[in-house]
Amino acid sequence: MKTVFSEKPKPENPIWVFGFLQKKKPLVVDSSIIELVKKREKGAFKTMYQSCIGYVYSVVRRYVGNESDHPDVIQEIFARAFLSIHTFDQSKGEFKFWLRRLVINQCLQHYRKKKSSALIVPLDVVKETESDDALPLHELSREEIEGYLEMMPEAYRQIFMLHVIDEYSHKEVSDLLDISIENSRTQVSRAKSWLRKKLFDNGSQKLLANGF
Repeated sequence: MKTVFSEKPKPENPIWVFGFLQKKKPLVVDSSIIELVKKREKGAFKTMYQSCIGYVYSVVRRYVGNESDHPDVIQEIFARAFLSIHTFDQSKGEFKFWLRRLVINQCLQHYRKKKSSALIVPLDVVKETESDDALPLHELSREEIEGYLEMMPEAYRQIFMLHVIDEYSHKEVSDLLDISIENSRTQVSRAKSWLRKKLFDNGSQKLLANGF
C-alpha cells in the first residue's frame, strides 16, 4: 500500500511540531482501527495514517535535518508500519511507543545511508561541566527549541534526542548507534554542556533544572 506524502502537515495545535511536547494532544489511535489494519481492511490504513502523520512528522523533522528527505522517509515509515503492524501487541505497551521506535529506527537507518562518519565529536570541542543544572525544555518556545536543536552538532543532537527526549537508556542508544555505553553517556553530557553554554551566551535568564 502506498500513501503519498507530498506536503508538510499543518496541525492545528503547534505543540505537534516536536514529538516531546505533546501534552495537549497525545497520539491516539483506536484499537479497533489497528485491528482492522492488521486484517488489511480497506480504508483502515488511511485512517491510521491520518491519525499518526502529525506525530510521525514531528519526530522525523527532529532526526532528519534535510527537509527534502522527509517525504521519502515518511513514505518508508508508513510502508513498514503497514507491513509490520501484526507485531504490535497492545498488552505490551501503547501503540505510540511501538510507532515511535519504528519511526526512530527508520530515521537512523536513513542517517546511516547518508553519513559514513561515526557519531563522535572530538573531546576538545565542548568542555564538559560537573553542574547538574538543566534546561526545562517545556518553558522554551517552539521556535527556541527548534533553533537550539538545529544549531546543535549532529552527533550531539542524535544522542541527546534519543536519551533525553525519547528516553532511550544508554544501553539502548549504544545498541542503536553501535557505540559504547560510556560513549553515549559522554556525548549526552557534552550535549547538555553545549546547550547550557548557548543559553548563557544568548543571555537566557531561565533557570536550569531537571537534571541536565
